[in-house]
Amino acid sequence: MMKEIFKLMSIALLVAMSMAMVSCSDNDDNGTNPPSDDEYKIEVGEGMEMPENKFLKVPAVAGDQNIINALKSIDKVTDVKAFEMFERYDYWTAKKITKTAYYFNYKQDIDHNNPSKGWFKQQCVLTVADQGRPTVLHTEGYALEGNYNELQNIGEPTLVSVLDANCLQVEYRYHGWSLPEGYTNKWNYLTAKQHSDDLHAIVTAIKKSGVVGNGKWLSTGVSKNGMTTAHYAYYYPNEMDAYVPFCAPFLLELTAPGPYSHILTKEAFDDNQENLEKVKAAFRAYVGNKSLQAECVKLHKKKNPELTYTDENIRYDLLGKLFDTYYAKMAYVPFKKWEDMIPKEGDPAQKFYDFLMADDKTKYAEESDDEYERRQETSADLEPDSSYWAAPRLLRRAASVKRKDPYFVQVCIELGSYNYVVDWVNDLLTPAEKKYLTDGMDSSDYGVIYDKGQFVKSFLDGMKQSNCHMMFVYGMQDPWTGGQIPDGKMGANSKKLFIQHPADSREEAGLHNDYIEQWNASERSELFRWLNQLGFLTN
Repeated sequence: MMKEIFKLMSIALLVAMSMAMVSCSDNDDNGTNPPSDDEYKIEVGEGMEMPENKFLKVPAVAGDQNIINALKSIDKVTDVKAFEMFERYDYWTAKKITKTAYYFNYKQDIDHNNPSKGWFKQQCVLTVADQGRPTVLHTEGYALEGNYNELQNIGEPTLVSVLDANCLQVEYRYHGWSLPEGYTNKWNYLTAKQHSDDLHAIVTAIKKSGVVGNGKWLSTGVSKNGMTTAHYAYYYPNEMDAYVPFCAPFLLELTAPGPYSHILTKEAFDDNQENLEKVKAAFRAYVGNKSLQAECVKLHKKKNPELTYTDENIRYDLLGKLFDTYYAKMAYVPFKKWEDMIPKEGDPAQKFYDFLMADDKTKYAEESDDEYERRQETSADLEPDSSYWAAPRLLRRAASVKRKDPYFVQVCIELGSYNYVVDWVNDLLTPAEKKYLTDGMDSSDYGVIYDKGQFVKSFLDGMKQSNCHMMFVYGMQDPWTGGQIPDGKMGANSKKLFIQHPADSREEAGLHNDYIEQWNASERSELFRWLNQLGFLTN
C-alpha cells in the first residue's frame, strides 16, 4: 500500500529547534492545563447569552512534549492543550482509531487591512502523524466540530487518513469561539478574503516553526469547507501544493436555481428517469391535495402537542418541509435507503407524512448504527446551526436578539444561496404558496448588504487565470453539484471529478461528503494518479 511512514526528522532535531526558539506563550505548563481567558475578554451583545465552550472541559493528556514546545514557540500561539480525539475512521484499516491532538489558539488580526484594530483568539487543532508526512490543511467553513461543540469528537477529512498525513484545522472567523467582534451581531470583517488571510497567517507560522516538517501541503474541505479551500486558493494560489474542494458550490445570487434544479434531473438518479418520476409523482400527489395536507397537519399536531401555531401555518410549514427534506435526503442519504418510503397517490396520509418528515437526521431501515453515526457527524459539521430554522418558515424573519448564524450572514454578504424550484408543481400551487416557497433570503434581515454576486464573479474569473493545482470533486446525487464551478472557469491545472452513486448500492458514494473509500475503483484511481503526480503518494 501507499501508506508508509518515513521518519525524516529526528526528535533530537525538533527538541533542539524548540529550545532555540523563544516561547511567546503566556503559559509555561506542559500543555495539560486548560486555556485561560484572563487576557481576552469576549464582548457579549445586549440580551445575548454566551454559550459554554465545551472545548475547555475536554480532559487534557500529556501528549508529545516536543510538539507542545514547538507550538508554544510560535509567536501568537497560546493556550496549547493536548487531548484525545475518539474513534476517528481510518481509511486503510476501515477501523476506528484514537488520536492525540493539540488544541491551541492563534492571536489573529481582527482586520488584516488594519492590524491596529487588535486581535482575537482563533481556535485551531493539530494532529501529527509523522514529521516526514504531508500536511493537510482542513479549511473549516464553520465552527470546529460543527454544531456538536465537543472537541474530542472532532473529525478530519478523509484525505488525512488516505495520505497518513498531519492535519491542521482552523475555525472560521465569527464561528464557534473565534470571534473578531465578540458574541454580537456585528459582521464588519466577515469575508472570504479576511479568513483567507487568517489561514495564510497561521500556515506561514506553522511552516516556519517546523512542527510538522517541510513535506507537501494540501488543503481540503467539504461543502462550505470546500468553498473555503477554493477561496484560499484564489487568494493564495502558491501556498499549497494541491487544493481539493469537495462538493463546493459557487452561487451568483441569493436565489440561485442550480442546486435544486439538479435534483430534478435524471442525472441525479444515475440516468434513471423512472426513479425521478416516482419522486415527482409523490410531490404532485401531496401538493395538489388539500385534504391530504390537512390530514398531515393533524398527524403533526398529534406528534408535537406543544405547537401553538395555527393549522394554516403548520400546513405551510409542512409544505416547506416536503421541499426541505427532499434536498436533505438527496444530499446525505443514498436513494436506495429511502426509495421504499416514496408514497404514491392514494396512499394513507401517514406514509406521506413520514416521507416529508424524513431527512438527514432520520435513521433509515437499511442503515447500520455505525453508518448512521458517521452520517450524523458529517452533517453536523457541514450544515449551519439548524435551530434558526426550528420555527415554521412563515416566522423565519421574526426579530430576535439571539445571535444570528454567521453562515447565513456571509451568504447574504457575498456567498449567495439557492432557492426551491417549483416548476414541476407550479400548476398545483396557489399564488400565496408559490410566493412562500420561492421567497428567498433577505440580507436586510441580518443588517448586511448583498454584493449581488460580485465576489463570486471575481473568484470565478480569478480561478480561470490561476495555475494552482486543484481538483474539484462533486457527487452526482448531491444537490450542491448544481452549483459546481463552470468548465469555462477552470484554470490550466484544475480538474473536475464526478462521483457516481450506483443504482444498486446503498453506500454513501456520490453524496455530500468525502467518503473516498466508497468510490468505485476508477474514481479512486483518478484521484490517486493526480496526487501521485504531485508527489503526495510517492512514499
